[in-house]
Amino acid sequence: MKKLVFISFLFATIACWNGAAISESYNFSDVGSIEIIPVIDHSYLPGSGEMVESSLTHNFLKYGFNIKELSDRLPTITLKEGGKTLELSCIITEYTDSEIIIVPYHHENRGSTTTTVKQTISTERKEDQANTSSSTTTKTDGGAISSGNKVNYTSARVGIMIKLKDIDSGTIVWSNSFWYSSLELHRATETCVRNAVNQMRKLFQ
Repeated sequence: MKKLVFISFLFATIACWNGAAISESYNFSDVGSIEIIPVIDHSYLPGSGEMVESSLTHNFLKYGFNIKELSDRLPTITLKEGGKTLELSCIITEYTDSEIIIVPYHHENRGSTTTTVKQTISTERKEDQANTSSSTTTKTDGGAISSGNKVNYTSARVGIMIKLKDIDSGTIVWSNSFWYSSLELHRATETCVRNAVNQMRKLFQ
């Protein structure tokens, strides 16, 4: 039973990210700040953009970056004074909450009838006669009708695509896509964004 639960949890929490596309000629050590563009909501869920954007700033902060959120400016990640500025844009490609689907079922067993014929032959020597006797047994299975509900559980899934663009030149210098599947939408969002931030931060080490 424990093994079955572990396998179910493994399939419910799966992450994936593709190989990043990166500009080999770009010098990331010259970057002084990153501005986060507001994330547009996914069509399936209003407010999803704000959740992803908040998760971005939260995870950058967890990894030790300085974050500024001024009312008249975009949220900015400060790496160092001066230098170039990158623009971080994020598109939510998938945002599906977990669902419990109840499917009714009806099964009818009409039963069966089995007939057994038993025949016995005996011979008496004195009269040199053969006697035959037979018996018949009939067994009837009345069948059964069963009905109920089958529960299917679908896990939450979040997918994002992130791009980093040099503001001065307009050149896209880094891009990658990520997705994560979990039992809860909040956990899927947080882990998907954390994987993305963890990969981006390595650009500036």
